[in-house]
Amino acid sequence: MSGDQTQRKGRHPVSASAPIARLTRREVLRGIGGASVALPLLQSLPRASAQEPTNEEPPKRLLLFYTPNGTKKELWRPSHEPGALSELGPLLSPLTPFMSHLNLFDGVDLKAALEGPGGPHQRGMASLFTGAVISEGEFVGGDGRKAGWAGGISIDQLIAQHVGQESPYKSLELGVRVRENMPRGRICYAGVDQPLPPENDPVMVYRRLFGAMNEPEVITARRLRRRTSVLDAVLQNFRALERKVDSADREKLQRHAEGVRELERRLALLGGTGGGLCQPEEPIFQSELFSETAYEDIAKSQIDMIVQAFACDQTRVASLQCSTAVNALRFSFLDPPVGSEGHSLSHSGDTNEALQGEWERTLLWYSSLFAYLLTKLSEVPEGDGTMLDHTVVLWGNELSRGNTHDLTDIPFILTGGGLMPSGRYLSYESVAHNQLLLGITQAFGVEADRFGAAHLNAGVLNGLLG
Repeated sequence: MSGDQTQRKGRHPVSASAPIARLTRREVLRGIGGASVALPLLQSLPRASAQEPTNEEPPKRLLLFYTPNGTKKELWRPSHEPGALSELGPLLSPLTPFMSHLNLFDGVDLKAALEGPGGPHQRGMASLFTGAVISEGEFVGGDGRKAGWAGGISIDQLIAQHVGQESPYKSLELGVRVRENMPRGRICYAGVDQPLPPENDPVMVYRRLFGAMNEPEVITARRLRRRTSVLDAVLQNFRALERKVDSADREKLQRHAEGVRELERRLALLGGTGGGLCQPEEPIFQSELFSETAYEDIAKSQIDMIVQAFACDQTRVASLQCSTAVNALRFSFLDPPVGSEGHSLSHSGDTNEALQGEWERTLLWYSSLFAYLLTKLSEVPEGDGTMLDHTVVLWGNELSRGNTHDLTDIPFILTGGGLMPSGRYLSYESVAHNQLLLGITQAFGVEADRFGAAHLNAGVLNGLLG
């Protein structure tokens, strides 16, 4: 987790006895024991100052989503010609309800990953969101080749410099079973050779975003397991606030409360204490975070954290990294379980029908997880639509296909987020993905004519911005 983690200037904590009239749209409810709950953006609360606009536009947000080891483009792409998106390939079928929000791409290559030292996984990871060529270094990849970190800033960190200054956290970097501290295990960079490690523990994220900031970790874990809620400590103020706002904001508050309670329920279950009050009170240990059986629950918990952080304007830029390029994960939580590791499945031969079938099941599950993310964003009302209408989500992968280690025709999926058209299937002839990343930065108002490796920039992808 990175970024400025202090409160913005001018924000004043509200005590349990403070009158609700003092609250402003971006305030935090505080209660007994130091507990705090960040509020979603509420239009009907008083302005913090005369300078704050009376009709505040929903913030611009960016979310990076990473899954490993490529896909099967023949089952991913639509069967129709490029243009308006009217159907999805079988592997993307869970995303059908969100077709109008999606942009799918053919012919976009990780050309920066075709250069530099190291193996394809190392180079693909380093360039995916940076557009930069990997540096020289001493990290040994799976094929024995050595490389260093990425050679530039990632798109999330650049955009955070422009849209994240007003939020307590410039960005959130979250992970699910991200175990390797090496180039094939990092997607976000503050600059050249400056990787940002993701936080794997949703309980730690919860404590930072919603818990009592001075509460010991063991107390947070105990409270979660006993099914008590941080909302209980601020309940009096919360109920009073509901009476002060209009019906639209009241619905937003209720949805927010439901979301926080669902987070707490899920985190308590992750701790393995599904019973009553007499369960052991040990905190969640790190080893449990990397359990294969917990992978799905942790991934969904991290998504819930991001959506709640967006709703409360705790941050406007986030990333979720699902595993790493090593991907030593058996999908034992699926029914029936997948017995082989994800990395080896993606590298299995095309004629091995059994292993290819298992790989397709894992790819379909990742699409379902992405659909869960879009669903959660769509459930938060905002402005004249939902949070999904105001969030750019970029789903990327370090390879196109695992068993060929192909770095061309990467399966990028992008939501428009109100900053660019969507509902499209776009096809190109071997263009550098730098042009895609540049277009996204410009959509966020960043004044730039290049991103990543300078020699791979040729302007914004044709038609991306409309």
